[in-house]
Amino acid sequence: MAKPEEAMPQQMPVPISVMQKSLTIAMHYLVETGQAYPLSQTRRFCAEVMCHEWKTGRRHPVWLANKAIGALERTRKEHWFRILHEPVMASAEG
Repeated sequence: MAKPEEAMPQQMPVPISVMQKSLTIAMHYLVETGQAYPLSQTRRFCAEVMCHEWKTGRRHPVWLANKAIGALERTRKEHWFRILHEPVMASAEG
C-alpha cells in the first residue's frame, strides 16, 4: 500500500492544460460580466487562486475557475472604494 505522501505529492505542479482550461473558463465569464479589467492583473490573480486551490487537492477546471471568480468578486467588493480611486497602472501587455 502506498504511503499518503507518495499517493499525492504536496508540491505536484499544476498541468498547463488544466490551468489554461481553468483560466479560459474564468476569463470568459469575467470578460462577459465586465469584471476582467485590467486583464493582466485579473489573469494573475485568478492563476494564484487556482494554484492555491490545486495545492489543497482540488483538480477540476470548473472548480478552480469558480473559486478564482468568487475570490475576485469578494476582493473587489471588499476594496471597492480603493479600486475606484486608485489609478490603474499600465501593463506590459502589447
